[in-house]
Amino acid sequence: MVKPIEFKNVSKTFRHPMKVWDRIEAVKDLSFSMENGEIAGFVGHNGAGKTTAIKMMMGFIWPTAGEIQVNGKDPGDPDVKKSIGFLPERPYFYSQLSGMELLSYFGKLTGIKGTVLRDRSEKLLRRVGLFDDRNRKLSGYSKGMLQRIGLAQALINDPQLVIMDEPMSGLDPIGRREVKEIIRSLKREGKSVVFSSHILADIENLSDRVLIIEKGLMKHFGTVPEIVPPDRIRYKIEFNAPDEMKDAAFSLFKGIRVVSNRFVIDCEDLDDFNVKLTSIVQKGYTVHDAGGVYPSLEEIVFSQSGEVAS
Repeated sequence: MVKPIEFKNVSKTFRHPMKVWDRIEAVKDLSFSMENGEIAGFVGHNGAGKTTAIKMMMGFIWPTAGEIQVNGKDPGDPDVKKSIGFLPERPYFYSQLSGMELLSYFGKLTGIKGTVLRDRSEKLLRRVGLFDDRNRKLSGYSKGMLQRIGLAQALINDPQLVIMDEPMSGLDPIGRREVKEIIRSLKREGKSVVFSSHILADIENLSDRVLIIEKGLMKHFGTVPEIVPPDRIRYKIEFNAPDEMKDAAFSLFKGIRVVSNRFVIDCEDLDDFNVKLTSIVQKGYTVHDAGGVYPSLEEIVFSQSGEVAS
């Protein structure tokens, strides 16, 4: 089956802007592929190579080495362009156009016309919360509104693959929540989504798989549980007990605590977890929750580089 995106040993080298005899290797031997209907989140510090990888997906720049395929074809293929929606990190539009005129302009570029274009534009404006401002010039839009109209233009051609660089940049909490719901709805519609973000909680919350890039190199690509080393997993048991057995529960294990009227025990490792869980069940206590607690994506990235991604 054709994959939405496939990188095969891709590298990209730039000439140093100040030292022309030097080279900067922005991406180094990057290999990964996405599945259809998948949301992939890109994580990395500034300069890690995220935007360079996205620009190569779009065919804006070409790899120095390796091969990239988008929907089974070269990123520069016109048919590929028609199947992609793109939101850059800093979208720039003609400020004298209204929101409706902007969508009409981009829609016509993709071959959509007439009532189909008008109906689709109005639907997208409602979807991104800008219908009431559809006739307002973009010069009067806030940064968050420009980000949302940028998302609408990325969807005007009903793409199968949507690529977004920092899609929630400049949005307030309500706007971020709305954009996250749009991203989830794209997945429900069977579309594939690639997006980068500095907000690691959003990446973790939305992505089926996460690509962690550091200094141009791929550190990990997988689900959060897949990229967590086994020794980073913490185990916890939450249980309750009848009133007449609560005092005995405190003497059962060291370090037991009460949280929201439940007993909570932290375990050293999987073996310790199994021993304690067996004991709790044998004594007749009611187990409410038991299992591994994975570190957050922020903790994973922090532990790898000594600083939080930004």
